[in-house]
Amino acid sequence: MMLTGKRVVILAAQHYEDLELWYPKLRLEEAGAIVTVAGLKEASYLSKHGYPVETDRSVADLAPSDFDGVIVPGGWAPDYLRRSEAVTSFVAGVAHAGGLVAAICHGPSVLISAGVVAGKRVTSNVAIRDDLGNAGAGWQDAPVVIDGSLVTSRRPADLPAFMAAVLGVLEERSHAESGARLVVDADLVEMDLAPASLDYMLDMLNRMPAAKQYREGDPSDAHPPERIVQDFASLSDPRGVLEAEAPVVVDIGAGPADGHRVRGNERLFTLLETAGVPGLSRPA
Repeated sequence: MMLTGKRVVILAAQHYEDLELWYPKLRLEEAGAIVTVAGLKEASYLSKHGYPVETDRSVADLAPSDFDGVIVPGGWAPDYLRRSEAVTSFVAGVAHAGGLVAAICHGPSVLISAGVVAGKRVTSNVAIRDDLGNAGAGWQDAPVVIDGSLVTSRRPADLPAFMAAVLGVLEERSHAESGARLVVDADLVEMDLAPASLDYMLDMLNRMPAAKQYREGDPSDAHPPERIVQDFASLSDPRGVLEAEAPVVVDIGAGPADGHRVRGNERLFTLLETAGVPGLSRPA
């Protein structure tokens, strides 16, 4: 798993939790990502246990569009970070662009202030469970919870699961971008999906162990339609990940009879057809 060129911000403030900052930083750098430690104003901060970290930039100087993701460690640092408009605006910007937003322990409190948890499945230190619920999130007691590009965990002992999910989300984003670039000059196809098409794909995703962000009972509007189609096609491909021939969703919009019209490559159509997706057709 290589993330060469991927850019991720790790937020820092005084009394951060040591492992929850350094473990993600080192794992991301091992995978080839470019990590920026960003703080409020200070050039360095001491952890809960007195270990210093130097900052590379101030959050106020960062643009969300320049990064693929942001990670919020726990400790007492989130209490300071969440009060910063620069921090909350940056986190919200990354989330709205579909980038990775990850937080552990008390870190999700920053996500509350950034307004990005409503309607999402999350976990955290149990101390802020009610805060997340009051913000409209669905709290779960699990080592890691993945909802689209949102990744949350409870405590330092969950870091192996947390970082496996973080790296997986970034790798998926990398493959999607590579696939989109590959299809730019290729012949695109259009296909129509009936409302039952998404229901079927969502039901199948609920049964796939690899589709961790989906759960039984999710309505079809709980996930973006392009994500449902892309995930279903990718996970239904018996050949696995062959980047040069990956199924690619380029865009999706309104189709006939309350359905959707999808543009993608031929491989996408072939996989949906082979999987027996109901209501799939080519436009007349």
